[in-house]
Amino acid sequence: MDKTLKQNKIKWTNGMAIASFCLVVLVFVIDNLKEPLLGLKDGYAPHNFGLNIFIIGPSMLLSFILSVIVVVRIIKYWKLWPNQKKKLVILGLALPAIIVYANLLIVIFSA
Repeated sequence: MDKTLKQNKIKWTNGMAIASFCLVVLVFVIDNLKEPLLGLKDGYAPHNFGLNIFIIGPSMLLSFILSVIVVVRIIKYWKLWPNQKKKLVILGLALPAIIVYANLLIVIFSA
């Protein structure tokens, strides 16, 4: 594989992992601070539903898709990555969204 092509793949994978992690953090910050930030009180269903449908849901879905792409790229190009430590850090940045979705599926199907 060409060296510049490999570097571009690594840069894109880094960016996707960082974007995925930032989206997860942003969603949790917005969810926990929705009353001071947006004036939404816990238990008021219409506003919470709208927040979940239009902000939290799409953000978490995008984060999950980016995380899956990052994990697939890391596995696919495992031997081409020059730095083992950086590869594991990027994998660690991608895993929170996958863990959140796995937890969500466990909670949904165990009820």
